Amino acid sequence: MSVFKSYLRQLIRQLKALKKADSEGNKEEVKRIIDELLKDAQDGLEDD
Repeated sequence: MSVFKSYLRQLIRQLKALKKADSEGNKEEVKRIIDELLKDAQDGLEDD
């Protein structure tokens, strides 16, 4: 359960950064964060 909570904390940090980058119009940062989220999700599926 602690691994899941850790994952959720990291996800919240990434989503907050994504929201901030979007509100600032920083398209490169938005793209980078989305790519990072996709990689983390894919890696998580492959770990199982």
